[in-house]
Amino acid sequence: MIPTLLLGVVLVAVGANVISRTVLREGFQVANELAVVCFAGVVFFGIIGAALDKQMFGVDFFVSRLPRRLQAWVTALTHLLVIAIALQVLNAAIAQVSTARFTTFLALGWPKWIVSAGLGVAMSAIILVQLLHLAELWREHRT
Repeated sequence: MIPTLLLGVVLVAVGANVISRTVLREGFQVANELAVVCFAGVVFFGIIGAALDKQMFGVDFFVSRLPRRLQAWVTALTHLLVIAIALQVLNAAIAQVSTARFTTFLALGWPKWIVSAGLGVAMSAIILVQLLHLAELWREHRT
């Protein structure tokens, strides 16, 4: 739901900018910055939703072709790999927040670190989701 609303804001903002450039011959800077922030939200909430729904298509495609006895182990390994990657991205997001705390979007006046903070929240959620999937896999494998 949230990614859909944010995508709607992106479309309205970009549409307003196109109309502004066409009619007024000048861009609408707030629209550009709002579109950047909202599009980042679309991506961040989208990856969380995909992880919750276990829609890692590339991973599932290859794991499903493995022998049955290897599938659970490889699935667990992919969850651990996603956690490791998300931890690295989380670390980068924290570094970005600490270095970008004084910069702002020119037209909006919002601090730019909000995008990096959103990335950090998304990666934290991805880690949590992967841990929940690992726990579920462990319960299934144990029984």
